Amino acid sequence: MSKVAESFGIGFWVIFAILKWSIRNLKRSVLFVKIIFRFLFANLRRIRTMRSMDGKIPVVLAISPTMNCNYNCIGCYSRDRITDNELSSEELDSIFNEAEKLGISSVVVTGGEPFFREDLLPIMERHKRLLFVVITNGSLFTPLLAKRIANSGNIIVLVSIEGFEENTDERRNIGAYSKALNAMNLMKTAGALFGFAATNTCINFKILSSDKFIDEMISLGCTLGFFTEYVPYGDNPRYDWVMNESQRKNFREIVIKLRKTKPIVIVQFPHDEYGKDNICSAAGRSSFHVNSKGDVEPCPFSPYSCDNIRNGGLESACKSQFFKNIRNRSELLQRKDYACSLFEHREEIAQICNKLKEQNLDNLHIPQ
Repeated sequence: MSKVAESFGIGFWVIFAILKWSIRNLKRSVLFVKIIFRFLFANLRRIRTMRSMDGKIPVVLAISPTMNCNYNCIGCYSRDRITDNELSSEELDSIFNEAEKLGISSVVVTGGEPFFREDLLPIMERHKRLLFVVITNGSLFTPLLAKRIANSGNIIVLVSIEGFEENTDERRNIGAYSKALNAMNLMKTAGALFGFAATNTCINFKILSSDKFIDEMISLGCTLGFFTEYVPYGDNPRYDWVMNESQRKNFREIVIKLRKTKPIVIVQFPHDEYGKDNICSAAGRSSFHVNSKGDVEPCPFSPYSCDNIRNGGLESACKSQFFKNIRNRSELLQRKDYACSLFEHREEIAQICNKLKEQNLDNLHIPQ
């Protein structure tokens, strides 16, 4: 199984989670088959479309519909982001329409708190050819929201949590742990497909990888769990939270063991994204990020942009010269000391972006 997972990347683990969730349930099994066919047809469209365009269509689109949030989590990458001039409902709908036409199969919805946007759920419900993975703090959940997610057939929710109550409330907000568990309980009752998302640091990785924590997540109904290694980005970076190589190795070994012994699918960033060749999937290689203003970025941890989705749409973003210039320097996509290669090479990324903007300004200059 590990060799197959390496070939297909994170998508394999998501599909595997849906399979585990659907076993011994006819309705869910039918949904699983539908999702598989959607993925296959989307990939065919993507390959066919790329043959006739000078660009690279990602398998996964990451998007932040809003940067507004009711929490102020320590070390969050979105804390210093601008919150105005958000993409409208019509613009979000148009982006997802184009994603379907281009053959993008999955959309990771982050933020900010995605469910601050009351228009988001009905938009996602309409786009059945896309699989949405929504990362939320769970604080805005109601029984109706959980039921609609369960009935959607194309939405997976990951509830953010940092371990147990002390760990979660310390980083996120007082009461964040109980609200996260409440959201999970509501989705379990509704029969939704959901999991947890946790940021592993040198402080909490032993707790996150403990049998006690994983067993609690399973008992709450989680089918999958996403571990993302902490990146010291934002207005208050905690470099003392960064894991060293020995801790990373230890955590990876435990994750692999958990996959073999626990009835839950575990995905680990960056290891499952970068693979054995240690190459990042961002900058359009397999994914890119659209922020709440429509700026097209290599990834959420690399907030540099030479393109905006409002000027040419997704197809234009797929042809981004900025992304091409990053991909042409393979060393920028390889990580060493941090969990994100683009964060690690942030100065070089900024230089590429600024140089390209200067060239574009020169091209726009009209001689007297």
